[in-house]
Amino acid sequence: MSEHNSVVWRPTGLLETYFATRARIDYYQCVCVWSEFHRPVPKSHLYTAMNAIIARNPALCAVVLDSKTKSIKLALAKEINLDKMVEYRSTTGSFEEFLAELHEVRMTYDTTTPVWKLFVWNAKTVAFVYDHTPLDGISGALFHVQLATLLNDRSTLLSTDLSPIVKVDQSMKLHPAVDSIVSTSPSLSFVVRKLLAEFGPKWGPFRPSTERDGRIFAPYMHPVEGSTWRILEIPAEKVAVLLTKCRAHNTTLTALWHTMLAMGMSKAYPGVRGFDTSIPINARRFMSSYPDAANEMGAYVFQYKEITAAQEEFSWEEVIRFGNALTKGTTKTSGYILGMLKYLFGNISGWMEAKIGQVRDADMELSNVGAWKFTGDVDDETSFKVLNLGFSQSHGTLNPPIKLNCAGVVGGNATLTVCFSDKIAGVGKGDVVFDVVKHMVDELSEKD
Repeated sequence: MSEHNSVVWRPTGLLETYFATRARIDYYQCVCVWSEFHRPVPKSHLYTAMNAIIARNPALCAVVLDSKTKSIKLALAKEINLDKMVEYRSTTGSFEEFLAELHEVRMTYDTTTPVWKLFVWNAKTVAFVYDHTPLDGISGALFHVQLATLLNDRSTLLSTDLSPIVKVDQSMKLHPAVDSIVSTSPSLSFVVRKLLAEFGPKWGPFRPSTERDGRIFAPYMHPVEGSTWRILEIPAEKVAVLLTKCRAHNTTLTALWHTMLAMGMSKAYPGVRGFDTSIPINARRFMSSYPDAANEMGAYVFQYKEITAAQEEFSWEEVIRFGNALTKGTTKTSGYILGMLKYLFGNISGWMEAKIGQVRDADMELSNVGAWKFTGDVDDETSFKVLNLGFSQSHGTLNPPIKLNCAGVVGGNATLTVCFSDKIAGVGKGDVVFDVVKHMVDELSEKD
């Protein structure tokens, strides 16, 4: 493997050094972004589209030279065998079971295998599964936008090529990530606290998921085992009702999802009036669609310092309060995601940096990976209409024990995915959160 065009990705940082198993890259393991089409996707069409996508996106050609070092080294592959990277599956199982299987198997790497794989689930659902290290959540959404565009490009499909071998243009450049925005190395006291939480006695102040002093304490770092997924697909007509009601109250779907999540947490952990910053929850700010102008960048929302009694019963005042809080992001938090984005597209970094701190476009608020527009006329016989978009991330070492991810198609359906770890959040806690979110969606999506 030639290293003439290799790049060293970001240093792993103290937390990953202490807690990640370095036999493979698994601390940001297994992101899955999937799109559901209205008709089956033939292999000939998919392979042709993949040839074009790989040629446009250098990160899809990246292979790991050494995953065990502190600084991960990536390089361009010479060729990619689509027969190894694309797998068609027919099953009567649920997509939740499919995600759980991906988590258990995990992804392994060598100097010839890129850090992604494509699954076509029951002919119509294309799942782009990849490691979070060189790619990011928005990378998966961008992949599906490109895939849908190419599948509906008749001029492209006229040159259908079933050859599974894609030669990689060695003149392409891998764009290194920029880590100067957010430090990956925590303070010594933070490391000691997490070491005690991970390896110390499972009693007293360091036991996981312990309610104390009216707050939830859960180590933000936790084992990767025990992840479960619950998926809620919201039809377009229900999404439209929710959006209309949010507009009527001068707030957003973003704030509504956060409020539902907080209500679920309040029921799962009764009596708790706040969550520490190391919390069993990760509600992300919702990212805009690329490349619409004047949108605010996505960011992690790490803390709920105040949980009011009103959140045990739904109120639009609470939604508005969350909406106001979510607009107060900082450059530091909003920039957290930039390092990974810079790696995928060299020309996207400037665009993203310019959007930090700007106001979101009103229509682009469905998801932390974007509410994505799939444009063009759709003919049922020859075209491929995207019915829905979904996003999930398995529990790597640095993920929280309960997490809500959202994705959707502008003017179409939306998907809410709750991922949780019973071993850390507590048995049944994730199901409680999901049931509350589902009940609230059903109740609020009824027309007045």
